[in-house]
Amino acid sequence: MLGKLVKYDLKYGMRIFIVLHAILVTACILGRILFMNQLDFNLKLEAYLSPLILFFSLFLLLFTGVGFGINILLVARFYKNLYTDEGYLTWTLPATATQQLWGKIISGIIWEFSSILISAASLLILVSGDNVTEAYAQVAADVTKSLGMPITQFGISLLIYSLFGTLGSIVMLYLCVAIGQLFPGHRILCAIVTYFILSAIIQVLSFSLMFAFNIGPGTTAYLASRGMPATHYMVTSFRLGGVMSAIIMIAAYFGVQYIMNKKLNLS
Repeated sequence: MLGKLVKYDLKYGMRIFIVLHAILVTACILGRILFMNQLDFNLKLEAYLSPLILFFSLFLLLFTGVGFGINILLVARFYKNLYTDEGYLTWTLPATATQQLWGKIISGIIWEFSSILISAASLLILVSGDNVTEAYAQVAADVTKSLGMPITQFGISLLIYSLFGTLGSIVMLYLCVAIGQLFPGHRILCAIVTYFILSAIIQVLSFSLMFAFNIGPGTTAYLASRGMPATHYMVTSFRLGGVMSAIIMIAAYFGVQYIMNKKLNLS
């Protein structure tokens, strides 16, 4: 039954997913052909710096928009399928609340992982032109020294961390929706408010732990890392972030499971 739940969840958002990423990939291809390939890095920096900043600012908004769209897709499916009129049919299926939750988690992981991998490939398309690679070759040694590793290895590390970080974020989104449906009215608004409250709490806890482990801005370890490769500080931060993500994921999972089993409210 779990496999069928995942199948129908994926089918629900397939068109939206394809459209969002088709726009992203097309934009990156056009951006490379019409802008990136036209850059002459032999010119003075001032000649292309401002247009380059504007260009990547626009693409940052595009990448962020696609990621936000996928999150909306997950939240909409979770809410509509479990807590609206459709939920009356959903809860008659021969599947437990735990199976329903895991169906949403697995489909969410597939959507998020696929989106991140497509976004990474799109970014690679955007910045892998001959003129860019030739210009980077001139500063590759300095970048490698600054990062403490080749930029390819650095990019793969960021990709792996991003994939792991989505696990906690998916379950937290579901927790916010589950908490929102506990209220008698304005459920969507309550879910949004819950998200901002939980995000603020997590940020405070994260900064507190960073200072507790002496890696926050202004601490001894942070200042010492300023003279070391960027990866020294990054790896330490990622390890702490990984622990935080695992804790959030576990706590959010049991929170959603409890609400779905004990506090389900379809009214």
